[in-house]
Amino acid sequence: MKNFLYKELKLCLAPVNFVYLIFSLMVFIPNYPRYVPFYFFGVSVLYIFNNSFLNKDIEYSMILPITKKDIVKSRCILIASYEIVFILLSIPFSIIYNLFIPNKNDAGIEGNVAFYGLVLIVMSLFMFVFITSFYKKAVKPGMAFLKATLVFWPLMILLEFPIWTKDVFNIPFIQMLDQTDSLSQIKQLPVLAVGLIIFISGWFLTYKISAKRFEKVDL
Repeated sequence: MKNFLYKELKLCLAPVNFVYLIFSLMVFIPNYPRYVPFYFFGVSVLYIFNNSFLNKDIEYSMILPITKKDIVKSRCILIASYEIVFILLSIPFSIIYNLFIPNKNDAGIEGNVAFYGLVLIVMSLFMFVFITSFYKKAVKPGMAFLKATLVFWPLMILLEFPIWTKDVFNIPFIQMLDQTDSLSQIKQLPVLAVGLIIFISGWFLTYKISAKRFEKVDL
């Protein structure tokens, strides 16, 4: 598996994937929806699958002494690791923004603890739909990405709508989710904990379902 992961890094990650890490810094943009940079992460993952498709990576992998489950497992580990790096890179810039830029984010939620818990949930669902859809046929990844996109944007609007209308309904819990002071962010820790649980369980389910579907694909 170690050597196969090395193959994923060398043959499936393209230079553009490293360039896309810069999009994590978009959380620093004033009055900008904080979820949008993470959609670009999804676009970057599309490049991984597309690059693999063009290079006939699956056909090459199938002649190696490994199972179909190993192929899916290594791809899931690669993308999950890439996702963690993307998220971690964005965190310092969210912290700097909250500390030194007094203007609130009028476009949606602030880059706080609750936000990162919600990001983990959104990205878990995005990757679940994308990857499980792809391994159903294991051909071109475009349709799988489209399905994931149709999950991402409605979910983002659903999560942002309470923030956009928080001053209208004045619900204390929603107000607290959009704060960046230390006390409020401590109160937001349960949201982060739920996000972490969904992130871990989401990747486990993504791998299990994708591997089961890929086993049925006739290559």
